[in-house]
Amino acid sequence: MKNNKKNYVVAKNAEELGKILGLSESDSALMKYKANLTTLAVRAIEKSQLTVNEIVKRSGVARSKVSAVKNGASVSVSCDLLVKIIAATGLEMAPPKAA
Repeated sequence: MKNNKKNYVVAKNAEELGKILGLSESDSALMKYKANLTTLAVRAIEKSQLTVNEIVKRSGVARSKVSAVKNGASVSVSCDLLVKIIAATGLEMAPPKAA
C-alpha cells in the first residue's frame, strides 16, 4: 500500500519562505520588497478610483500589466512597472521613517 501522506511546511513570513525555497538572503529581500510594492499598488489603484485605462494612459504601462496588478497577480510585473503604476495614481510615496 502506498503512503500518500503529504508533508506541508508553513512559512510565517518572507524570510521563512525564502529559506524553505532555498533562496539567497538578497532574493528573499527582493521577494518581500515586490510583495510590499504590489500591496501598495493595489491600494493606490483602489484609492485613486481611476479606471485601468486612465492608469495605462498616465503610466505608459501595458493594460494587461495594470489589470494584473489590480487583481493582485503581479508575478509578471517588474518592480519598476509597479512604481510607475503607483505614481500614475497620484499616490505620493513618502520615504520610510527613521527607526
